[in-house]
Amino acid sequence: MKIRLCTTAIAVASAFPMYVPSALAQDQMGEAVVVTATRQQQRADETLASVDVITREQIERAGHSTLTDLLAAQPGIQISSNGGPGANTGIFIRGANSGHTLVLVDGMRIGSATSGQPALEVIPTELIERVEILRGPASALYGSDAIGGVIQIFTRKGEAGLYPSVRAGVGTERSYTLGASLAGGQDRLRYSVSAGRERTDGFNVRKNPSTVADRDRDGFHNDYLSASASLGLRDDDEIGLTLFHSEGRNWYDSDNEFNSRVDKGLDTAGIYLRNKLADGWVSTLRLGYSEDRSHSRGSSAPVDRFDTEQTQFAWQNDISLGGGLLLAAVEHLEQRIDTTGTFDRDTRRVDSALLGWGGQFGKHHLQVNARHDDDSQFGGKTTGLLAYGYQILPEWRVRGSVGTAFKAPTFNDLYFPLACFPPFGCFGGNPDLKPEESLNREIGVVWERGGLQMSATYYNNRVKNLIQWGSTPDNVGKAKLEGLEWGVSATVADYRVRATVDLLDAKDEDSGERLVRRARRAASLGIDRSAGKWSWGAEWRGQSEREDGGERLGGYGIVNAWVHHALTPALRLELRANNVFDKDYTLARNFATAGANAFVALRYTPR
Repeated sequence: MKIRLCTTAIAVASAFPMYVPSALAQDQMGEAVVVTATRQQQRADETLASVDVITREQIERAGHSTLTDLLAAQPGIQISSNGGPGANTGIFIRGANSGHTLVLVDGMRIGSATSGQPALEVIPTELIERVEILRGPASALYGSDAIGGVIQIFTRKGEAGLYPSVRAGVGTERSYTLGASLAGGQDRLRYSVSAGRERTDGFNVRKNPSTVADRDRDGFHNDYLSASASLGLRDDDEIGLTLFHSEGRNWYDSDNEFNSRVDKGLDTAGIYLRNKLADGWVSTLRLGYSEDRSHSRGSSAPVDRFDTEQTQFAWQNDISLGGGLLLAAVEHLEQRIDTTGTFDRDTRRVDSALLGWGGQFGKHHLQVNARHDDDSQFGGKTTGLLAYGYQILPEWRVRGSVGTAFKAPTFNDLYFPLACFPPFGCFGGNPDLKPEESLNREIGVVWERGGLQMSATYYNNRVKNLIQWGSTPDNVGKAKLEGLEWGVSATVADYRVRATVDLLDAKDEDSGERLVRRARRAASLGIDRSAGKWSWGAEWRGQSEREDGGERLGGYGIVNAWVHHALTPALRLELRANNVFDKDYTLARNFATAGANAFVALRYTPR
């Protein structure tokens, strides 16, 4: 499909773990401040990247939503899920593979180094302060994995005062949730702690259960905790730490007594020190650790164990130079896996250096970035980004960029132990694999006036050296990801309205076939209003048909709705209904999705 347009908008690549905690607030102009687009604080309406922000206010308005529910409503994102809550979930940003999205939690890289994917399904929304979504390649600042984009999750943070909160709710499918948080601060100290649990019996995720498959409900349990603290030192110096823990358990159907339950865990811990070394020079040191756990169990003993530990260090310097802001940073990453299988190697080290500069000159805006990663497995890789913007009129901006990105092979790709499955043959890793690479070009336009904003983005991303599995994986694949994103949002009186349309042509360039689980067309429409003690909202999301394993998955449209009522100034009743019209649809072959369901909760927040 060749996509042509007259008005389009861009998306740029940039960002990395070195966010500044104070950027979670908003500037004095009331405009949102983002850090994922450039690794530096920047007003959202000034960035050269296509960035969307999900705020804490939006999360609470949505009621009982999962992180993947929130992401599915954003432009350029499509979701696949192998069942209900807690099931393995794939995120396709602009048609890129699910392993081509880099995910950060409080600035730290997460995800399995064996499967190459993060367990977003175990991150509860009650722990999230905000989510920044960068669409477009971002390896010039992030390194590996950021071919499709970046999702950065910020957990709850404290502010001056004292803010306790408790939430409890129940819903269909024997679901319940219970959580509490305490945030506050005094003088230079800020702190926050949140904890809770989620439970649901779920539903049978088998689309067409066979005689040997489990036919019972497939539930999900999750316990979680997060904490943060920061202390302002002299001048603008600050030291802080963050902690995150989530432990989930998901049941799923299998054709035998094994692999009927998977225990998933995610932990992160980080400490940072920010110093103002001189006028116009801010230095930030960060040390972080993350652990991703996946243990598949049967009726008697563990069957599969895939654990990943990542230790991360970064030193970033932001220096005012030449009328703009210079970025200079070095990073070190160590990955270690622990599995039930015997891999030839179980560690990887990556040393990185990056430079960038961005500035505005009248109506012109320029951003340049370059990064080199030295990987102990395959050697070095250099990526770059060039972005330019121009303010045509006060309401009109055009932006364009070109950038390269890559994804390093996973431990499974490289070293998976040889295994034979008669009559299908034998399979094993290939230590000679090269990184997957991409070249992205995009251009677009943004129009803003008062409470109305409209944007469009055309992108063309060519990916080569795609790793395809046969008896031995090899770099033989090529893909073309071409598309158009359009979005509009408006605030009129007490109403907030938003709409998005995505057109995508994601093809295997060798076979000409469409990439699996990607719809050609997707759209969404939402409206909400707050008036007095009441607030309400509704959204519609739809996608066209998709292909998966030679099977056509039909298109669909679903409606979700919510309503809140303030019973007292401190107590609020929350009601959410999902898939209101009980639409039967499928996101992955052979796996069902939830029918109509509802959730009701009480949130107590003393004033």
